Amino acid sequence: MALLFSLVPLPLIETQLVIVSARAIIVATELGVFSCLYERPCSALEIAKKCQLDPRATEALLGALVSADYLKYRRERFELTSKSRKWLAAQNTWSLFDYMPHVRDVWEMLSGMEGFLRNGVALDIHSGQSGDAWSRYQRAMRSLAALSAAEVVGRLPLATDARRMLDIGGSHGFYAVAFCSKYSQLSATILDLPAAIEHAAPILAGEGMGDRIRHQAGDALADDLGENAYDLILLSNLVHHFTDPQNHDLMARAARALVPGGLLVIQDLIRPHSPNSGDQVAQVLNLFFALTSTSGTWSVAEVQGWLRAAKLSVRRPLWLRSVPGAAQLVGQRRALP
Repeated sequence: MALLFSLVPLPLIETQLVIVSARAIIVATELGVFSCLYERPCSALEIAKKCQLDPRATEALLGALVSADYLKYRRERFELTSKSRKWLAAQNTWSLFDYMPHVRDVWEMLSGMEGFLRNGVALDIHSGQSGDAWSRYQRAMRSLAALSAAEVVGRLPLATDARRMLDIGGSHGFYAVAFCSKYSQLSATILDLPAAIEHAAPILAGEGMGDRIRHQAGDALADDLGENAYDLILLSNLVHHFTDPQNHDLMARAARALVPGGLLVIQDLIRPHSPNSGDQVAQVLNLFFALTSTSGTWSVAEVQGWLRAAKLSVRRPLWLRSVPGAAQLVGQRRALP
C-alpha cells in the first residue's frame, strides 16, 4: 500500500542506496572478500585478517552485503550465497570476478553524462582509454563471453566443411575459441584495434589454440576484408559502437568477404521497439552506449535492413537465453546456382 500511494521515498532507494550497495559489491570482489569465503564460512575478524582490512570497516561492509543477499550470517560466521558463489568468487572460472574492475571504469565514465546530454558529444572510449583500462576491459569482455559462448556456438550450426572464420572486434577470442573447439577444420582471424590486441593477446594465448586463431591489427571501419574468404563472420557486441552509415558500409564489405553460403552473424543487445517495452537492461544500456560510443543499440528492423542492403538472405532473430535482451541476427550469402 505504501508503494501504491507513493509513501516510500523510492528515489532515495534507487539512487543513494543502489550506489552504495553497488560500490560495496565491487569493492568486496576486488579485495577478495567473496573469494576468501569460497572454502568455508568465516567470522568478520577472520575475513579482515585474510583480506588485510580494518576490522571495524569490514564489519560494516559485511552487514551491507548480507542485506543485499550477497552473504549470509549464521552462528557468527559469514558465508556465500548462491549468487556470490557463482558470480563473484575468483575460484569460479565462469564468473564475473574479472568484470568488476571494469565496473569501476564505468563508474568514472558516467560522470560525463551531464555534458553528453547538454552537447551530444559522446566519450568515444575506444580512442581514449589508458593501457590499464584496456586491460581491465579485455578481461571483462572475456568474462562476459564465457557466459554465452556455449549457447552461441550450440545454436548456430555451421557446415561441417567450414574452414575460415573472421571475428571482427573479437579481441580476447573466446567466441573464436569456442567455434574452433567444436569444428576441428575451422581456423579463425580476429580483427581488432592494435591497442585491444596488445592487451587481449595474453588472454588468447592462455586458451592454447596455437596458430589456429590469430590476431590481425586493423580497423573494422576502414579495412578491406577481402572477397570470398570466410565461411563465418562474427560481429559480437560491436555494432552498438558504430553509426548507421558506418554499419551499412561494414555489412557491405563483410558480405563481399563471405564465400557462397557463408554466414554473417551480428550478435548484440537489441533496442526495444518502444520505451514502454519494460526491458530495463536494453533501455539503460542504450543510454550507456550512446554516452560512451557515439551510437547506441539498434532495433531488429535496423540490423536486418543492413543485412538486406548487403544482399544477404536474412534469417529470423535468435534471442539468447544467456544474455537477456541480446539476439543473433544472421545474414547468409546466397549459394551459387
